[in-house]
Amino acid sequence: MLKSKKSAIAAILALILSIQTGVIVSAAPASQTGSNAVSSKAAAFGNAVYNKANKLLKESDVAYAKSYITKHIRSVTAYQATMLVLKLENAMNDALPAKTDKVYEIGIQDKLMNLYKFGEPINTTINKTKDETLRKVLINLRDSGYRLYTTEGVIFPIIDYTTLKPYKPYINKDIQAYIDIMVVESEKPAVSDAALVIPWSEVIDRGLTQEAFISAYPKSNRTADVKLKLRFTELSLYYGYNNTPLFKYEDNLLDPEVRQAFDKALKDSDAVSKSALLKKLKSWSDVLESNKDKLNQEVERYRAKAVPIE
Repeated sequence: MLKSKKSAIAAILALILSIQTGVIVSAAPASQTGSNAVSSKAAAFGNAVYNKANKLLKESDVAYAKSYITKHIRSVTAYQATMLVLKLENAMNDALPAKTDKVYEIGIQDKLMNLYKFGEPINTTINKTKDETLRKVLINLRDSGYRLYTTEGVIFPIIDYTTLKPYKPYINKDIQAYIDIMVVESEKPAVSDAALVIPWSEVIDRGLTQEAFISAYPKSNRTADVKLKLRFTELSLYYGYNNTPLFKYEDNLLDPEVRQAFDKALKDSDAVSKSALLKKLKSWSDVLESNKDKLNQEVERYRAKAVPIE
């Protein structure tokens, strides 16, 4: 009897355990199904955001499209976010001529001339004016991702790449790196009024950053753009600028600051061995030294072959 009772109790316990196990097992698919439903809903919303953002970039003012992307970029995939940022940059470049024409209007340009100070943030300029027409133009420029710049006696908008930095956590690494390159270019343009306005050593440093990007991301959507920048860097290091010549006009001698920058960049032989840009610069420097840093026919022929202008 006791044995029979124990058997019955054991059977009941086994039944309870099997029921509990069944509940646990059956609960897992239910939870997974809920997760899949949430995931599918999020993906559908992300796709809707992506499609709408693409439409806005084609049909709306850049400011509105940019605002929408900023608000919803967390909802799309990394690939979609990357594509939207690239398309946004394209739209900003495409809209720039019209934005520039607006700033060039006599009523706008004249007021800016009396208001804008070189290098000041666009918000500072906005806060300094009470002219509603000018304020609307400047606010639209700011919200569209531009800043003001001046050279050769005129004020005009340029893309402010710092406004793309908030997107970096959501996009692919190559475009993160590209934005970093462009932030430096927009915050501190290398050339103004046909003159170099950064140190020669910084020209070399920027070239090395460009070279590193091309090496790290040979198939990036923006590799071709960075290659153009590297081409400009090389032209700078071989030819200089109209108002900052590589060789002094009066005696055709290499600018001492250029020689100093070359020597500094080339002193680390290990760094030179790892960089095509520095290897090329080393050959150029050697040719210059063998000609006592003076522009002559041999130097002319060498640079024309090493870095053709056309």
